[in-house]
Amino acid sequence: MFRHSGLRSRFLASGLIVGFMLFTLPLPSRGQTETQSFARQGTLQGTVYSEGMKSRVTGAVVKIKNLNNQKEYTGQPTDAKGNYKILMIEEGWYTLGITTPAGDFNLNYGVYIKSGETAKLSVEMLPGGALEGKGGNSGNNKPFFATAGGILVLAVAAVGVGFGVYELTKSEEEASPIR
Repeated sequence: MFRHSGLRSRFLASGLIVGFMLFTLPLPSRGQTETQSFARQGTLQGTVYSEGMKSRVTGAVVKIKNLNNQKEYTGQPTDAKGNYKILMIEEGWYTLGITTPAGDFNLNYGVYIKSGETAKLSVEMLPGGALEGKGGNSGNNKPFFATAGGILVLAVAAVGVGFGVYELTKSEEEASPIR
């Protein structure tokens, strides 16, 4: 291959730097500004159930109110499966209420909506106008290797494998005692 080890190490170092830059630098995209503005807002979705979680409630209107600035968001009435979704919610703490033909129901605790993520909250309508909620946050459902840490692990592993292959395939000439 190359006679001088200095030339080999320069090529190896250059290749490693270029490979690292390809993994770490973001690539521009057409919809980047749209994604950034949408990422500043969150989503709330879930299902509305009747008492005992026996059946799903259709036609219920889910409303949330920001506890800091009192801004209110209203979703479309729940579909035939009792599902609702409220989009473009600014980050913060909210109280949740539901209006149905059977009456109004309120959640007795706050719900935090994080920007750029989807919070999931399914609720059960209880007697006396109370709601019981079960839910979670689905914003962190990315596979590990799609996160920055995962990409870094892959890059380090690739460098390690490349260096191992280099060390195994390089040939060193044995020095002769007689010159």
